[in-house]
Amino acid sequence: MPEPRAITVAAFIASWTLAYTLWRLTSATRDAAAVRDWAWGSALAALGALLNVAQSDLSPWIAMVVANPLMIAGVGLLATGVRRVRRQPPCHALWQVPTLVMLAVSVWWGIVTLSLAHRVLVYCLGMLWLLGWLAVALWPLRRGPLRLAALFVLVPAGLLALSMAVRAGAALGGLLQPVTDGGPLNAFVYLVGAMTFVAMQTGLLLMHQLLVLEDVRAKAERDALTGLLNRHGLTQKLPLSLRGWALIAVDIDHFKHINDQMGHAVGDTVLAVVGETLAASLREGDLAVRMGGEEFCVLLRDRRAEQALSIAERLRSEFERSSTQRVASPFTASFGVAEVTTDMPFEAAWQMADAALYAAKAQGRNRCVLSGTATRPGAPA
Repeated sequence: MPEPRAITVAAFIASWTLAYTLWRLTSATRDAAAVRDWAWGSALAALGALLNVAQSDLSPWIAMVVANPLMIAGVGLLATGVRRVRRQPPCHALWQVPTLVMLAVSVWWGIVTLSLAHRVLVYCLGMLWLLGWLAVALWPLRRGPLRLAALFVLVPAGLLALSMAVRAGAALGGLLQPVTDGGPLNAFVYLVGAMTFVAMQTGLLLMHQLLVLEDVRAKAERDALTGLLNRHGLTQKLPLSLRGWALIAVDIDHFKHINDQMGHAVGDTVLAVVGETLAASLREGDLAVRMGGEEFCVLLRDRRAEQALSIAERLRSEFERSSTQRVASPFTASFGVAEVTTDMPFEAAWQMADAALYAAKAQGRNRCVLSGTATRPGAPA
């Protein structure tokens, strides 16, 4: 079996290569802060491992005092990056505190009173804490689009935790060998540690690639100005049947006049306000779509016509209020509401709501009109 020094040097080269790759990719995704944490974490942990096996070639206190805290901080930053991906606060204290404890322990039991067993035990406990934190952060991702990458990190993290537990047990049982000792236990622990850490980095690199793909997909399905679904995104989200749904067609009144008189910047602000207001009104399962220009569609799951009409009226009032507070040019909108009671394609249901919308326009705008309930596919009642 290779000696720990050779294993660690090889892992250091692989880890720093992956860290550099991650660093170069930070600008390729909206999760740049997470990828930056992974790059720094990979680099610090790899450097710490290299210093750890170089004790005989360096000043002992540098290796003992610096190496273990660097590895603790590195794994902590990996977990911090995963939390950022999940849109959770990074909570730096969860890795900074173990790092500082490890630093104090390394000084006390590495220089003041020499105790390899105590130093290694605290290090292993710190690593187990951070690996557990990493697993908790990764666990919810195992069922989403990032599940493959999450498992690619979870499995080696579990093996690394097992190696830490073995080493902690060796420290407690008095079986611990010095790092520079090429005994089989040390070699095995270092081999597992090196392979699993590189595998974890590879999993995080895979997660980055999946995040980029998610960004591309989201941009293809979302309207850039409002953040709502576009027509392409709607086709990906439409249910198999619209039976039991209600549709609200929305059109901003005199939008061309707003663009011509106030400028396209104000027009864009109006569209953004409409998008935010519609998105804020949705329940889980509902959909809001920018159909094109100043026309929008809201699809409400399990809503009757009267309920949808009430929601449309609330949105109409909210537009009036928002326009006076957030937009230089006050605006209103007209609404057409339709309930779907039979199986029909979206276009047929949309035509019903759109017809009600045009009726609202014809009646003077800034109002809500309810279409007749659909009784057969493609034909309004």
